[in-house]
Amino acid sequence: MNWNQSSNRNKCRWYYRLMYLPVIAAASGLAGCNLVYWDEDFDSYHDLSKTNPYPYHKVDIYDPNTDLYRNEIQVLNSGVVALQLRIDMIRRAQQSIDVEYFIFSPDLSGKIIVRELVAAAKRGVNVRILIDKSATVFEFDEFYAQALQQYNIEVRYYNAAPIYYISTINFRNHRKLLVVDDREAITGGRNIENDYFDLSTHYNFLDRDLYVEGSIVAAMADSFDAYYEHSISERFQSPQKPTFRVELQKYERRLAQVADFLAPSEAEQAARIKIEAIARPLLLQKKRYLCPETTFTTDAPGGSFWTRFKDPYSDNYRFLRKTIFDKVMSVDQELILASPYLLNNRKSEHLMQTMLDKQVKLILYTNSLSSTDASYVAAQLYHHVYDWQKLGITTYVHAGEWIAETDVVYPQTKQARWGMHAKTQIYKRSLGNEVMVGTYNIDNRSNHYNTEMGLFCKGNDELVQAVESSILSRAQQGYKIVAENEATNHEGNKVNVYGAGDPDLTKMKYMWLPSWMFNFLL
Repeated sequence: MNWNQSSNRNKCRWYYRLMYLPVIAAASGLAGCNLVYWDEDFDSYHDLSKTNPYPYHKVDIYDPNTDLYRNEIQVLNSGVVALQLRIDMIRRAQQSIDVEYFIFSPDLSGKIIVRELVAAAKRGVNVRILIDKSATVFEFDEFYAQALQQYNIEVRYYNAAPIYYISTINFRNHRKLLVVDDREAITGGRNIENDYFDLSTHYNFLDRDLYVEGSIVAAMADSFDAYYEHSISERFQSPQKPTFRVELQKYERRLAQVADFLAPSEAEQAARIKIEAIARPLLLQKKRYLCPETTFTTDAPGGSFWTRFKDPYSDNYRFLRKTIFDKVMSVDQELILASPYLLNNRKSEHLMQTMLDKQVKLILYTNSLSSTDASYVAAQLYHHVYDWQKLGITTYVHAGEWIAETDVVYPQTKQARWGMHAKTQIYKRSLGNEVMVGTYNIDNRSNHYNTEMGLFCKGNDELVQAVESSILSRAQQGYKIVAENEATNHEGNKVNVYGAGDPDLTKMKYMWLPSWMFNFLL
């Protein structure tokens, strides 16, 4: 995908969210927060995982005497390393591979992953793929699914609701998961696309995944089964061969395109060699952390316009944010939140004020206008961020530039625009520090619409310190908000609060009003 395609995709995301919303906006009093949380009592949230056990929630407490419930974790900050480890996992597979992503692009990274999956299927491994069918990002269509069927790889699509289902189409599967043999797994912020693996020469994401091997993986695999087998996840329908010549030519071009995607190429092989050369030494040095208390939580599949109103939606579907609420409310020292989007609503404002009242130190890290892939989100961020600074909250924004953490495959990547995409939280408390890495953004979509997942580890301070160091290293190489319309870099020099380069302020200002009106869908 080139830069124009990526830019068009982001424009499409914005248009897609706004094209059908005026009636909903009017009903929600323009701001929408009351509509989003109309059935919830925030003050009742306390130890929800104990008082109301979730169907997709598991806590493993390691027993050193028996070695039961052992889980070992690796932190994957580098995109190149994260891609190589996925390749290694697929090659290790002996029985099953489960693949689930919000975005699965047929670009170089997608080609590498799919060709590894085909090789695994050829040696008898059961391979299943689940992809969200959001119109704004959907590319791995039925032509690809049909081609993979010959290798006994089944592709299903989550929520294939047509665009005229003006509410249901917003209930997306935002989870990211790779599970091998129900024994090892990766989850975190990365989708399958060049942008997430440091392979784009135009725009890339600084992201973070966790690799885990151990007993908790069974719960992650069970959650995949629940999503894959749910009625909202549809088996693909083979494309029908047209009879009209023009349409037939398009059909044949698509078949050829997919065949080329599945075939080896010199460019792919050259990239693989460079990826492994960079990643292999780093993987060999990468530390594994034993986790004393491992928690996995995910939202439930099947959310839609109808389930939202006919079922107790918050209790039956929205589990991850309740777990996060529990974790945050137990913090008494410091809370570090890294999220590509920071959009306040009544729930996040409630949490933020609670932390401030408890004298908890708050550190936020998010995207600037220069680094974001969603300038309409930045329009809301800059409306609030100076108030946060006045309250004593430390806020960093990514500048939009490459950070030299690891080498890259293509030299041009260093000059690309970079955004942050890691969804990470650190809870520092007197009763044990904890880290969460998952798919959850701090916005209304993750809170209410998208299905999300998260992996938590409590009790290993070395792991917490490693993740904290990564967050703060990236944050401090960006810009710190120090006053109204003022920011400084790591040397203390004043810089453009909107990030490096030449960010489009005019576009952001025009987007402020519509993004405020429709923030319940952002």
